[in-house]
Amino acid sequence: MNQKPKFWNADKIVSFSAILISLATMSIYLYQTHLIIKQQHASVMPYLMVGPSSFNDGHVMINLQNNGLGPAFVEKLNVYYQGTKYEGCDLAVFFMRHNKKDTIQLGYSSIIVGQLIPANKNIEMLVISDNKKEADKLKKYFWNTDKPIELEIFYSSIYGDKWKMRGNFTRPEKIDD
Repeated sequence: MNQKPKFWNADKIVSFSAILISLATMSIYLYQTHLIIKQQHASVMPYLMVGPSSFNDGHVMINLQNNGLGPAFVEKLNVYYQGTKYEGCDLAVFFMRHNKKDTIQLGYSSIIVGQLIPANKNIEMLVISDNKKEADKLKKYFWNTDKPIELEIFYSSIYGDKWKMRGNFTRPEKIDD
């Protein structure tokens, strides 16, 4: 009796099972690697916000804060005011160059392209101390208008993830390349 050999013998079943287990293990390792990369990117995410830190009758301070876990590399700056876009400038430059009709006496710190803003850093961009008249002038740009002044910053993390922040106390948006 010439019996045909069985295709699924013990050796083939063990070999096939080993291949399936190896493929499952490899897919788990790839997924874990993906999660580790996401965790690394999140662990250095910068989170820029603009807003007042001090706000009373004679004192106004507008800050740029990096409330994230990693540094922010500034790539581009714009100011929007009354429907007009002022490209390549921050709030200090806007008030010095473009707003001649309502000159405000204030202290300032400029933000420039290429600047690194470390995590947990607070930069006082505009400061008016003990001057109610000047403080009231500055307040109108942020609160007493239908279209308040907005600073837009494009920035990136150390891994090259790109972000955009625009406005006062607004949440940054991730930009897809």
